[in-house]
Amino acid sequence: MQRWWAGEAGAAGRAADVALAPAEGAFRVLTRLRNGAFDRGWMRSERVGIPDVSVGNVAVGGAGKTPVSAWIARRLLEWGRKPAIALRGYGEDEIQVHHELNPGVPVFRGARRVDAAREAQSAGCDAVVLDDAFQHRALARDLDLVLIAAESWDAHPRVLPRGPWREGVDALRRADLLVITRKSASAARAGEVAAELGRLLPEMPVAQIALRPAELVPLHGAAAMEVSALAGRRVLAVAALATPAPFVEHLRATGATVDPALYPDHHEFTAAEAEAIRARSAGGWMVMTHKDAVKLRALLPADAPAFVLHQRVEAGAGADLLDAALRRAIEEPTT
Repeated sequence: MQRWWAGEAGAAGRAADVALAPAEGAFRVLTRLRNGAFDRGWMRSERVGIPDVSVGNVAVGGAGKTPVSAWIARRLLEWGRKPAIALRGYGEDEIQVHHELNPGVPVFRGARRVDAAREAQSAGCDAVVLDDAFQHRALARDLDLVLIAAESWDAHPRVLPRGPWREGVDALRRADLLVITRKSASAARAGEVAAELGRLLPEMPVAQIALRPAELVPLHGAAAMEVSALAGRRVLAVAALATPAPFVEHLRATGATVDPALYPDHHEFTAAEAEAIRARSAGGWMVMTHKDAVKLRALLPADAPAFVLHQRVEAGAGADLLDAALRRAIEEPTT
């Protein structure tokens, strides 16, 4: 799927491109019409009584919305606020990840983010971070952050269903601030993306964030280890992500010999699959993403050599712009 979406799937991919070109065109038109209806006030955006910050993107997965949303919630805690996370939630895994990343921050789920945000307000929260809400325009927000993965940036993207983007580049004009995230990409590559965005959207502020491997945490508890413990080991990389390549590259960068075990995004593992993963990793370690760990924890025994790769967020160029935008949104919300 990733190779085809990138236009690298050979003759079969070219045939699919031709077949799906009308569907892509229709999707672009429908998206434009819907956004135009909101822009002209024909469709209304509702407000809740507490400041809200949206963390979204224009591509399908891979930009780091969950760790960045959790990082923002921690920033708000540091500033003395009582934040909540609101998300649609395709399964309990996303909710559980947020609970584990920020045990003191409540999480509310709702197909309508307005309902989730109002639940947060009723629970006594004084700010809400919306995980993956850029396209959810029914809820007005005080700050619209759009994440762009440096690894997959494309100035001329292919849009669903022919490609991985939900909207075209023009949609970025709706954002208040763009945040370039990078996992396996270099700082130089992130700088190139920032420069290109500066040419396309000269008035748009841009910040950069790096998502780095922080530590290895045993799946069933116990003390965390440095990621350097992977050096020289044989590792089965377990990931059910829209864009798994950066996760695999992080593991390879430690000096481990990595065998990728990749599944579709939001995959619900079965007991049989968990046993197959364990058998495949015999003699080595299993290392998985946080999102997959919350699903596999109940399926793998306590003595399994399984670990979770935790990430940390490192603010880079433009961090002052991001910080200032967050403070304005929280301290001077739109009424």
